[in-house]
Amino acid sequence: MNDNRYILVIADNSNEMEIALEYACARSKKTSRKIIIATFIEPLDVLTTQGVTEIMKNEARDTAELLLQKAASHVKDKTGEMPALAIREGETITELKKLIEEEKNINVLVLAANSDPKNKDSNTIINSLLSQEITNMRIPIMIVPGNFSKDHIALIS
Repeated sequence: MNDNRYILVIADNSNEMEIALEYACARSKKTSRKIIIATFIEPLDVLTTQGVTEIMKNEARDTAELLLQKAASHVKDKTGEMPALAIREGETITELKKLIEEEKNINVLVLAANSDPKNKDSNTIINSLLSQEITNMRIPIMIVPGNFSKDHIALIS
């Protein structure tokens, strides 16, 4: 990258992603930081033929690229700036840590917490970072409540 300071947001197609992006955009405008959006393609855990595996990998990559483009469009609309984009293949937390270590200009990670107690599959990244990895991070992690409205974000950012 360059000498800009970056706010990292993870594009994971969750409902909370939009809240994290919204908050990151508001902070970006106030602090003149750039945004980097990353998405992660988990390794396939299937036993199948090489051809089928390749098709599945290509579909996962296409899905990741669409997700990044959607998030990038949101950031461009809100800030007027195109964000940096990153697609990583591998276990999410491992690749997230690698990205943060490699890109020294990333200086905060913004995540939004799930506000639906019925959704047990959400907050996986937050739970993993807080329970196992928080002491190994070189940057702060900002967790925004997932029930924040755009108006509320505008008031606090």
